[in-house]
Amino acid sequence: MERRAFFKLAGLSATAFAAGGVLGACSSVERISNTLVPSADSDGASQVSTVVAQPPVSFSNSVDVLIVGSGVSGLSAAMAPAEAGYKVMVVDKLSLLGGESYDADGIMHVAGSKLQKKAGFAQSAEDAWPARKKELSAAGVGNLDFAKSLYLAAPRWVDRLSESYGAQFADPSTYGKEGVNDAVMLPKNGLGDMQSVMVPLRDGLSSKGAAFQTGYRAVAFILDESAVVCGMRFFVEESGSVVDVRAGAVVVATGGFASSQPLVSAHAPALLRAGCFTYASMGEGQELCRRAGGQLSGMDGTLPLTSDLPQVSAWGMFAPTLIVDAQGRRFAREDDVNAPANACFSQDRGYWWTVFDKRISDGSQSRSAAQMTSKYAKRLVGPCDDAAELAAAIGVPADVLQATMDRFDKLVSAGKDDDFGRTVNLKSLQAPYYAIKQLPVRYRTRGGVLTDENGRLTGTSGASIRNVYCCGSVAANGGEGLASNGAFGMLVGEAVVSALEAAR
Repeated sequence: MERRAFFKLAGLSATAFAAGGVLGACSSVERISNTLVPSADSDGASQVSTVVAQPPVSFSNSVDVLIVGSGVSGLSAAMAPAEAGYKVMVVDKLSLLGGESYDADGIMHVAGSKLQKKAGFAQSAEDAWPARKKELSAAGVGNLDFAKSLYLAAPRWVDRLSESYGAQFADPSTYGKEGVNDAVMLPKNGLGDMQSVMVPLRDGLSSKGAAFQTGYRAVAFILDESAVVCGMRFFVEESGSVVDVRAGAVVVATGGFASSQPLVSAHAPALLRAGCFTYASMGEGQELCRRAGGQLSGMDGTLPLTSDLPQVSAWGMFAPTLIVDAQGRRFAREDDVNAPANACFSQDRGYWWTVFDKRISDGSQSRSAAQMTSKYAKRLVGPCDDAAELAAAIGVPADVLQATMDRFDKLVSAGKDDDFGRTVNLKSLQAPYYAIKQLPVRYRTRGGVLTDENGRLTGTSGASIRNVYCCGSVAANGGEGLASNGAFGMLVGEAVVSALEAAR
């Protein structure tokens, strides 16, 4: 019989059960430590806090691999263990699977996949890396060596999803040409169609025996009598109860902290005034791992912003567009999904308009155009037959907007954007014109849980914490897009299988 008194909880936040006595009906409680090792407060002093009135550990389920978070990173981490025949359980705090990945714009930075080669794009990931490295470096990414390892793994990740799980991707030849978007993958129906990737992956994992559970919020790691992680405690909001799951390995894939005002205040206070695209990125995974003795790194790094209509922010990669501010002036390049939002917020411009023509609705991203213009019809203006009509519709001075469009046409004629450096779809717009209004928002973060090259959680001593892995945006070196996070999860899943095999 298992001696429950030997099990302890690590990583439990004092606010985890702030709902007020939701566990009061439990007949047996124990005092538990917050941390696996003493943590430090802001002045470096060692501290160990306690939380009272928690039920003793009682496992209701036992699995080989427990994955916390069902986004693209978490689901990808489930592939190798499920394929190897291990018992896998994927848990999410939300009521639906897929996390924030399901609502992402769908842009995947990949080169060298079989689908791309079939479309005639011959460059390998190694060939494409210098250009991607330049982009990541300019964006403030620190660990470029690790970023490269994920970039080189991304085509294998795409191939596995396509061949083993039936994930559907768009034909790259429909939106790319040599030198333009040839290192980008999209879901089957273009921007915003992540269901074509996520649903087949979820269903494929289910067919391989993986189990899924929603509405479970992770609140603590469970330690055995040797202080080794052996599971996770969850709070079930619907029932107001706790559930303990034993696991041979725990993978934390919970995302970033963009939605957490306290964490943003602590690490990126300049962005407190920015809105947030999501409500779910609360940094719980980072905090859970920190309280369990893990290290955090790079939390004060640059936090990129994007449009509150992420698909629209990507239109400039696939068709001619022009962005203008509330005065009718161009202020950033249109083929960078972050540039308009970052510039708009940092320069206190408030909002901006993306001006476009029928090449959006008639081109490769017609589905996205129809979806966005229908859903956000109140933000849409047009059709407008000329610049003066467009200026009146969006409330900017006609002479300013006309000068902006004339300047843009001049840059197009010269074949070079000397103002902001746009390189993709540098083409003049053709009447009738349309425009859609956007706001800058936080949508992802950089920095988080420090891991080794296999995704194992790194403790404050520098050693890896046994049986705990992290991947995707929760990790210090994750969060650089869908393909990067998917590849990260895939590699962590493979590392977990290797560790389980070695322990047999």
